[in-house]
Amino acid sequence: MTTLPRSLRSPLPALAALRALACALGVLLALSGCNSESSDEQRQAEVIGNFYRIHLHNHAPGLPSADELKQFEPLLSHALQALLTQAEAAEARYHAVAGPQAAPLVEGDLFTSLYEGATSFAVQSCDSDAQRSTCEVAFRYQKDGADESWKDKILLVREEQQWRIDDIEFIGNDQSSQREYLTDTLADAISQVQ
Repeated sequence: MTTLPRSLRSPLPALAALRALACALGVLLALSGCNSESSDEQRQAEVIGNFYRIHLHNHAPGLPSADELKQFEPLLSHALQALLTQAEAAEARYHAVAGPQAAPLVEGDLFTSLYEGATSFAVQSCDSDAQRSTCEVAFRYQKDGADESWKDKILLVREEQQWRIDDIEFIGNDQSSQREYLTDTLADAISQVQ
């Protein structure tokens, strides 16, 4: 049997292999695009989950203490961290003047719609663009025969290539103990002392 020199052989098998490789790469690129979106949503859910696990563990009503703020710091935007720090300082000034028996500036749970807070939560969905995200979170309070369920929205912002909580929209069941947004509640608390 005579073999043709390589230069005279048909390029069809090589082209077919090249096309198959190009198709495989195209599929991989398409799938990696889907994974980046789901990994973004996963990172957003992780931030929210870490925040609420800390909050439910501490279960402290009102404004967080300086120690709690340190725990929250990697999960919060710089703007929200600054506002919480200002509110905590305002409450310290308020109690220095009014005395330790005075009512707190913010009563009840600060980070959910229900005054009593939540006993469990689940991130339902997130709607995102490149720099901002809004995630719907389902909350439940089950304690001493009470059983309440509601949803709030957690607003996130991308800072330093990480998702961070920037605000909370209190939706509740039209019974929120807070203003419409966490930042409004904090601004009100700060203004009460000035």
